[in-house]
Amino acid sequence: MLEYRVSARWLDAHGSEATTKDARLTLDTDMLGRADAFNPAELFLASIAACMIKGVERVAPMIHFQFQGVEVHLHGVR
Repeated sequence: MLEYRVSARWLDAHGSEATTKDARLTLDTDMLGRADAFNPAELFLASIAACMIKGVERVAPMIHFQFQGVEVHLHGVR
């Protein structure tokens, strides 16, 4: 079984921070938004894109498929 741990904390009215292992990620939790951080919806879409890219990386060697790069574009509307 794989386990994952992420901690997130509110920093101030302009943002929050998530951490895992040695990584830190600024989160846009500002009510007015901020351009230098992912908001929760964007972070969700980024996690889906990362899963898709990871899937390509894992499957490609099994099917003897070589690639030079992968791009995933997602669009969400609420």
